[in-house]
Parts: sequence; C-alpha cells; structure tokens
Amino acid sequence: MKTSESLINIAPDLVKAQAGINGVAKDGNNPIFRSKYITLDSILLAVRPVLSQHNLFLTQGIVNVAKDDAGVVNSVEVESKLIHSSGEWIASSVVVPVTNNVDRNGKAMAVDAHRVGGSLTYGRRYSLSALLSIGEDDDDGNTASGYQNQSQAPQQPLRQPQAPQQSKKFSDVTKATPAPEPSAPAPLDRFNAEVDRLWGKETSKADRKNVHNAVAAGGGEVAITKDSLTHVADCLSECKDKAEADAFITGCLEASE
Repeated sequence: MKTSESLINIAPDLVKAQAGINGVAKDGNNPIFRSKYITLDSILLAVRPVLSQHNLFLTQGIVNVAKDDAGVVNSVEVESKLIHSSGEWIASSVVVPVTNNVDRNGKAMAVDAHRVGGSLTYGRRYSLSALLSIGEDDDDGNTASGYQNQSQAPQQPLRQPQAPQQSKKFSDVTKATPAPEPSAPAPLDRFNAEVDRLWGKETSKADRKNVHNAVAAGGGEVAITKDSLTHVADCLSECKDKAEADAFITGCLEASE
C-alpha cells in the first residue's frame, strides 16, 4: 500500500467513510465452482456515494505492464487510489496475470483486448476491496471443502498415462546404475498440483476440466494439450489462495463475454 507523505487530513474522513460502507451484495455467480462473489459494479455502487460524502475521490487504472521475452503482455499492475480534497491520498495495487487464448491444438495465441480488459476488471475489484477492507470470501460453503459439490463423492485427479513396465532380469537389477537426474514435473502433474493447492485434492475431474477451459479459452471447449496445461498451470501459480484463484477464473470467463 502507498500513501502521501501526510495523512493528517485524509485519515478522519477515511474512518468515517469506512464506517459508512455497509455490506456489499454478492451478486456475481461463478458457474465453475458454484460460488458467489462481489462484482466491481456492486462495490462501486456501494462505495461511491459514501466516498463523495467524505471528500474522497476514487481513481483506478493500470500503472505497470509486464511482458515476456517475446514482448507479449503477461501481467498488468492495477492500482486503486483514494484522493482527498486536501490532496492527500492512499493507494493499493495488485499484479494480475493476463492469460491468452489457445487454438484448437492447444497452442497459445496472441493476447487480445478482452483478456486485458478482464484482467483490468479483476485488478480493479481486488485492489479496491483491499483498499477499503471489503471481504471477498465465498459464502456457499465450497471454500472450506475445496469447492466441491457435497452431493458428489470425491473424484481422483486426472492421471498421466503410464507406460507398461517391462520385467527385468535378476542380473540387470543387481547391476549398479547411476541415479537418474530429477526431471521437471509433467504439464498434467503441474496443473493438478496447482488445482490441489488452490481448491483441494477433492476437486472433481469435471471441475478441473472447467478450470482448464476457463483459463485457456474463456470457458469454451478446447483441446487439453501439454502446451495448454503448462499455460494454465503458469497462470494458476500466480494466485496465492483460493479466493484469488476463484476471482481470477471468474475474470477469465467475464473477459470472453
């Protein structure tokens, strides 16, 4: 969080404004994890009149853009700032990954305006929520259970196909062989590990596929390939917890509308 050098004038009005902001309705629905969340429109509708009443003006926008080695935008830093009539201010920012679509073969495509717009909306919602201490937790009980539908039995994660093992001769087993060097996790294993970390190992196969399609194609059907799994795992690795990941998935779906 950043602030002006002095907060003498803005602090009293911030206290009054925060006290005047009542509960914000969770009017958004995440179809993948069947959870509700607070939309940006709902937050702005609740806070703007209160902020104006206490001499506070809200500005939001992108303050930094990060690109990969190929020069393609892969994240944006979005800032929400409250400016007081005295000139004093307080700001909060969040870095949001920008996902790109993949084609039918799972190959990454160029980032389009919808993806950037979805990340901007997500960043505006989260930076403003952090600035005003507005809760973003799910209220449908799925968070504590790894977003699993309680009417369904736990299902196992997607499994990487295993090659059949060939029998070895006793003489082969007894021969000293050098220890194999550790290899990087397979794309599917990485994807499953990120889903397990964020939503729990009980997450069903159907929900895992929905997560993949939401990030890779905005919710549409797309082929699951090594490239697409790697891309989705990279994006999920940027999310620090379940709430942030759920909102990120929702932003991906909103960007495709």
